[in-house]
Amino acid sequence: MKVRLALFAASPVYHQAPLYRRFATDPRIDFTAIFASDQGAGRPFANDYDKPVEWGVDPLEGYHSTFLKKAGSNPSGGSVFDLRDPDIVGHVWRGRYDALWLHGYHTLTHVLAAAAQKASGRAVLYREDQTLLNPRARWKTAVKDVGLRGFFHGSYGLFVGTENRLWFERWGMPLERLFHAPYAVDNDALRRTARELAPRRAQVRAELGIDRETGPVILTVGRLIPMKQPLHLLEAFRRVRANQRCTLLVVGSGQLEHELRRQVVAHGTPDVVFAGFLDQTQVSRAYVAADIFSLVSNHETWGLAVNEAMNFGLPIIVSDRVGSGPDLVMDGRNGYVVPSRDRDALVRALQTLVASAGLRRSFGRASTEAISHWTYDRSATGIRQALAAAIGERWSHAG
Repeated sequence: MKVRLALFAASPVYHQAPLYRRFATDPRIDFTAIFASDQGAGRPFANDYDKPVEWGVDPLEGYHSTFLKKAGSNPSGGSVFDLRDPDIVGHVWRGRYDALWLHGYHTLTHVLAAAAQKASGRAVLYREDQTLLNPRARWKTAVKDVGLRGFFHGSYGLFVGTENRLWFERWGMPLERLFHAPYAVDNDALRRTARELAPRRAQVRAELGIDRETGPVILTVGRLIPMKQPLHLLEAFRRVRANQRCTLLVVGSGQLEHELRRQVVAHGTPDVVFAGFLDQTQVSRAYVAADIFSLVSNHETWGLAVNEAMNFGLPIIVSDRVGSGPDLVMDGRNGYVVPSRDRDALVRALQTLVASAGLRRSFGRASTEAISHWTYDRSATGIRQALAAAIGERWSHAG
C-alpha cells in the first residue's frame, strides 16, 4: 500500500515543481500538493515586482494539486494573518495523510494544517529556508522561543543548507530529526541551454543591449527592492567602471528601478543595462551574456539565482547575508563572500574578477563542479529519509 504524502505551501513555485514531480512518480507514494493561493499559476505572481509577472513555465505540471477555497484572492504568502484558511483542516482530516510536508510555518493556515495533522496522530515535516544571519527584535525571539519550539516538538525538519540547519537547531529541532533537502534548480536543463546559447553569445549580448566592446559583464538577477541592495551594487560598479571597462547587467524589476535609472543618469555612469524582468524561458540569455554574477542582499534566506549562475560557469560574489554563501561560494575558489555593508570589499572583489580572465575561468569551472552536487534527486532523497524516520514500518512496507 502506498504512503500518503501531502505538501502544503502558500502557492505553486516553478523551481519546486521538479521536486514535486519526483514524488508524483514514486510508486511507493500517493502525493498531493495543497496550495492556499493560485498566484504563479492561475494568476500572475506579485511578490514585490513593480507589476505581476508570469514565470513562462507551468508550475503545476506533472503532479496532483488542489487549491483552498480562497486561492483566487489569497496572496502568495506574507505575514501571519495573510493566509487564513480554515478549510485546510478539512483537507488534512479527509486526506488521512501519513505525513504532511509543510513548506513554511508562520501563517495561520500553516498553523491550522500542522495542528490538524498532529491531532490525527500523524507525522509533520517542516521545510523552511530561514536563517539566523539577520538579527531579530527581542520580542520576536521570545515569541519564537515558545511558538517554534512548540511547532517543532515531535516533528521533522528538512533543511536546505548550513545556515538553515542552524536555524532549525536554534529553535529546538533535534539533530536526529533533521534531514538535508537542499534547494536546487534544474542543472541539466540549464547546462543544456548554456551549451546551446554559447555559440550565439555575441548575438545574445547585442539583443540585450550590451556593447560589443563592453569588457566583462557583471550580472545581477532579482527583484529591485531595498533588501537586495541594488543601489549598493550600482555604486560599487560605478567605482570599478571609473578605472576598468566593464558592464553591469541588471535583470529584474521592482520599486527601486526608477531610482537606479536616476542614479545612472545623475552620475553619468556608462555601460549599465536594464533588461527588466525575464521569465524562465528568457533569463538564461542573461547568464550566457555574463562573466561575473553578484548578489549582495542584506537579507537573503537562500538565493536560487546563485544556483542558476553556477550552472553557467560564472564566478560568484555574494554578501555574508546570503544564505547559500556557506554552501555554494568557496571564498577564493569560485568567488568571494563580502560583508553586506562593506562597499570597499565589494569593489575589490569586482575589480579582481574584472581584471583577470584567467581567474574568471578558474572560478567558473569550480562553480560548475560544485553545483553539480546540488540536485532535486539529492533533495528528494533527504525527504524520503525523513519520511522513513517519521512513519517507520509504514514506509518499509510501501509500494
